Amino acid sequence: MPGQLQAVSNATLGFLGLNTQEAGVTLDSGYATKAINCIIDKSGRLGSRRGWSMLTTTPGDLGTTATIDSMFEFLDEDRISTIFSAGNGKLYTGTTTLTTTPIYDVESAGVSAELATQPTYTTNRWQFAQLADGTGVGGNMHGFAAQNGAAMLVYRRENDVGSYKWQTLGTAGYGAVPTGVTTCDPDTVLSAYGRIWIAGITGAESQIFYSQLLDGTAFTGTGSGTLNVAAVVGNNDEVVGLASHNGFLIVFCKHNIVIYQNADDPTNIALQDVITGVGCIARDTIQTTGNDLIFLSDAGLMSLKRIITEKSLPMRELSLNIRDDLISYIAGEDKSTIRSIYYERDGFYLLVLPGLKDIIYFDLRKLLENGSARTTIWSGLTPKALLETEDNTLYYGEAGGIARYTGYTDDGEGYRMEYFTQNTDIGAPNRLKILKKTKAILIASGTQDIVFKYGFDYNTVFESRTYTKDFTGGSSEYNLAEYNINEFTAGTAINELQLNIGGSGKFLQFGVEVPIEGAPVAIQQLTVYFKMGRVN
Repeated sequence: MPGQLQAVSNATLGFLGLNTQEAGVTLDSGYATKAINCIIDKSGRLGSRRGWSMLTTTPGDLGTTATIDSMFEFLDEDRISTIFSAGNGKLYTGTTTLTTTPIYDVESAGVSAELATQPTYTTNRWQFAQLADGTGVGGNMHGFAAQNGAAMLVYRRENDVGSYKWQTLGTAGYGAVPTGVTTCDPDTVLSAYGRIWIAGITGAESQIFYSQLLDGTAFTGTGSGTLNVAAVVGNNDEVVGLASHNGFLIVFCKHNIVIYQNADDPTNIALQDVITGVGCIARDTIQTTGNDLIFLSDAGLMSLKRIITEKSLPMRELSLNIRDDLISYIAGEDKSTIRSIYYERDGFYLLVLPGLKDIIYFDLRKLLENGSARTTIWSGLTPKALLETEDNTLYYGEAGGIARYTGYTDDGEGYRMEYFTQNTDIGAPNRLKILKKTKAILIASGTQDIVFKYGFDYNTVFESRTYTKDFTGGSSEYNLAEYNINEFTAGTAINELQLNIGGSGKFLQFGVEVPIEGAPVAIQQLTVYFKMGRVN
């Protein structure tokens, strides 16, 4: 005979994020086995991600299907913002409305010859940087653009006056390329320690070149120089990307990471460390978070975090809880198309896998005890470029132009938030559990459909119940400060939902699916009521 009514409650619903690495029945109750289009909000709730909205009017030379594949915010000496972007073989310089700036190549005695038409490039995976030219209040800011297979570009005012325009680096345009380099086509560019650093030049894939101090266009003469990474890791590796961190120059190769100290004084630069067997497989996954460096290796998403007191650079695997899945995902990706962003305002890192057509979300505000980051999957959007501007706005490069991360639709279309718990035996693996009802505390606004799902004994076919609730005025019985409802939009309320359910099994799994159609939703708590049945 069934016993008394019992309850199992998950008050930290999804707080630990997605975990597909461990066996479901052994998972902590805070883990999710499915978390689609979710974030972990600052109160530890599982909530809906934001959507996006197009900003641009499509320029004729971009086309409605071509995408913006790279973006950068250039800030001149007066902190005036200009957006660099690239798509359909063209460079765009202006705002999020994709205005264009001409490119010119030849300069003689201070007079430049502007090209009649902008060159068409075969790819759009530019990497950008900027550096002040000279010192003092009269200094001007220069921009730089690099991608392998194309001559490096400089963005500057001719004679430091007038409008900005693009020029190629070198004698045919402006500045001086490194000695011995025929075509200066670096695949990676970094502005750090008062210099421009470049690498990935065709024919010199294991060399790093740095400019003179406060002159990022001068790669010859006093103060410029070269680092030969092949002398450290051998000739069978090549530079993928560069980063600076805590006074170090970090060189990410495909199979190794080389760390130089005293990078602020190249005359005294010295090898600090070499991390062998771990490298970066995609240039555009390298992100600086302020106190850490994040990058994608063939073993997953990694953190290179310096511990000052130990004078060491330990590795952390942020994707530990989804390791096998992520490794299988990246195996099928074109590494040159993988993109990422660290969004400082909300403390998350996004890894865009265009082949998978998904984004993997990593919450970096507080890592888990095993060193991994709380993770979810965002589906239905795969931006080809991402950019956070100085005012903390997040932009996406989409088909036809640039979009903003905002609101709760994907350019007017709804999307679905999904969450499933682990399988649980509730501490009694040999007894049947007879389900009676479920309760959930949700934060939402307006009339909202909530779909509850549940299944037994690892069966992937779930029972489903839909609950439609008007959340208007539903918060009166709750302490709003306790639930941090101020994070949400006006009209948001808290409500407790209850549904009668049935069925029995030894192992239980529960899910919640919510259509997001213009307003955010967060799940505060899920409680399931059941009776214990016979021993089976």
